[in-house]
Amino acid sequence: MRFAHLLLCCFLPAFASANPTCQFADARQSFSQLIGSQNLPGGGLLIGDRRGVLAEDYLGGYDANTVLAIASASKLLSALRILQLAERGQVSLDEPVVSYLPQFTGEKGTMTLRQMFSHTAGYGDDSGSLVLFNTNITLAQAVDQIACCRPLNAGYSVGGQFSYGGVSMHIAGRVAEVRGGGDWQARWQAEIGAPLGATSIDWLAFGPTTNYGIAGSARSNLRDYGRVLAMLANRGRGNGQKVLRASSVAQLQVNLVGNLPIAYAPGNAEPPIRYGLGSWHDNVRIAPAKPLIHSLGAFGFFPWLDFERELYGVFMIRGDAGINSVSVPIYNAMLASIASEWDTGQCGYLSRNDELLVADFED
Repeated sequence: MRFAHLLLCCFLPAFASANPTCQFADARQSFSQLIGSQNLPGGGLLIGDRRGVLAEDYLGGYDANTVLAIASASKLLSALRILQLAERGQVSLDEPVVSYLPQFTGEKGTMTLRQMFSHTAGYGDDSGSLVLFNTNITLAQAVDQIACCRPLNAGYSVGGQFSYGGVSMHIAGRVAEVRGGGDWQARWQAEIGAPLGATSIDWLAFGPTTNYGIAGSARSNLRDYGRVLAMLANRGRGNGQKVLRASSVAQLQVNLVGNLPIAYAPGNAEPPIRYGLGSWHDNVRIAPAKPLIHSLGAFGFFPWLDFERELYGVFMIRGDAGINSVSVPIYNAMLASIASEWDTGQCGYLSRNDELLVADFED
């Protein structure tokens, strides 16, 4: 615990000097204690809302240049590219995949992008599949292998259940390459990363490859993932650029699980299971309240966006397998304390967003 105490000593002043009326003290202390208790090398914490950045700081050996493998936090980043292509008319979220990839036949050919990105396409419980991690082949070759040789899971049907995994998103990534102008990573960086100034994000967390792990191989620093979330909180605009329409961002608020049976979900996902496009949904709020969504990674990287408050954040750590059995309850308590303090209306800003009036009046 001495390590946690030392980290907290270093963590407090950056917030206190910038904003004495809204310091997120409970959340900061919990985060620092998590890092200390798990003997992690460091951490980063970012909090912002639609108007600007409220807090940013680093613990231990982490700084603004620290880039981490973010595991399943990749899913939300990838969903944004699919939404972007859909709003441009290059794909449809509800068109059968056979329309884009004719090698998918039979029932597999009826899968849609919406189903692929909500784990309802007939695959699942497959995040460790070797085809997703073979760095010696291309994404096209990997998806051809899935088309020819990997049937839907036994007992599953297209659209018939929720089963968390990675294979279906891999297929969707290839659709994006075919319909979106080529290489997944290059097009994501050109169409989303570059406009936002998010230059650290790529899909090479596990080594050089063009078989990009759409659902789990991205990496990012704290600020760049924050730039993506700030754009979403600001209804599609960030860094002076319109990346998505507000109506496309609103698609992330839709729970796509409904009453489907849950065939597989990670152990830290508490029922009722709610999931949208590439992100988990708060399982407490009831519509028409807007959800809090998140895209938790297996190593503890936790990006989140509260659509009701237009508040977002990133809790950045890199732990071992199983870290989320410890981190998730702590993160939930942090989210509650952050929201409570933000609701006072007394939070100041480290930096402000001057694009509000533009975003308010356009789709």
